[in-house]
Amino acid sequence: MTEPFAGLFTQGMVTHETYQSANGKWLAPEEVETRDGNCVTRDGGEPVLVGSPRAMSKSKRNGVDPEPIVDRYGADAVRWFMLSDSPPERDLAWNEDGIEGASRFIQRLWKLVGANDIPATGEDIGLRKLAHRTTDWIASDIEELQFNKAVARLYTLVAVIEKASPSADLDAAVLTSLRLVAPMIPHLAEEAWARLGGDGLIADTAWPEVDPAMLVDDEVTIAVQVNGKLRDTLTLAKGMPREDVEAAALASDKVVRILDGKPPRKVIVVPDRLVNLVA
Repeated sequence: MTEPFAGLFTQGMVTHETYQSANGKWLAPEEVETRDGNCVTRDGGEPVLVGSPRAMSKSKRNGVDPEPIVDRYGADAVRWFMLSDSPPERDLAWNEDGIEGASRFIQRLWKLVGANDIPATGEDIGLRKLAHRTTDWIASDIEELQFNKAVARLYTLVAVIEKASPSADLDAAVLTSLRLVAPMIPHLAEEAWARLGGDGLIADTAWPEVDPAMLVDDEVTIAVQVNGKLRDTLTLAKGMPREDVEAAALASDKVVRILDGKPPRKVIVVPDRLVNLVA
C-alpha cells in the first residue's frame, strides 16, 4: 500500500518498568509500592523484582491507565511532560514524578496571569529581548520537531518573567509566553487568553512577530583576570575600544583591592571576551 504521507514521523515508544512477584507473575504498577526504599506488593508487602523500562503491553502488565492521570493532573500536564522529557524519536520512560513537575509548571504559568493585574510601569529591555529570542528559537525547534528544546526555553522564559518587575514588557512577555505554549498546553492557554481579554481563540492568533533588532547582542560579558585568575566579570557594550575596556577593568573594586594602588605590569585585552592584568 502506498504511504499516504510524504513525511511520516515515527514517534518514540512510551515505556514503563516491569514488575514481577517472587513466583514470576507479572504485576501491574498499581499493585506495587515502595516501602523503605524497596519495591513490594501493595497487598502483603512481598518483594518485587523491578525490570528495566519496556514498551507498555498487556502481556507484561506494565501499561498505565491515562484516565486517572488526566483526572488528577489534567491533560495539559500529561502533554507537557511527554513533550519535555525527550526528543520525540526516542522512547519515553513513564515517570509520575515528571507529571507532577509538569503540573507545577502549569500552575506557575497560571499564577503569572493573576500577577498581570499589577499596573505596569517602565521598560524591561532584557526581558523584551529574551521574549523575542525565545519566540525565534521555539519557531525553529517546532519546525525541527525538537519539542523538548522548546519546552526548556519556555521554562527559562517563565522563570525570568516570574522575577521581573511590572512593566509594559512584562505584560507583553506574559502574552507571548501564552501564545508560545498554546500548541503544547492548549487548555490553559485558552483559559488564560480569555482571562486577559484576548480576542477570539488563542489557537487562531498569529505566531508572535520577532523584531530582528532584538536578536542582536549589543552587550557582552567580559572576564577580568589578575595573573590568570578570574577576579570579576563586567557587562560592557559589544565592540568597546580596548582602552575603554582596560579602563573599566582597572576601575573594578575587586581589581583595585588586589592591585593595592600599583599599576599592572602588563594588560592583555581579548576583544569582547576578557582582560588579563599581570601584576
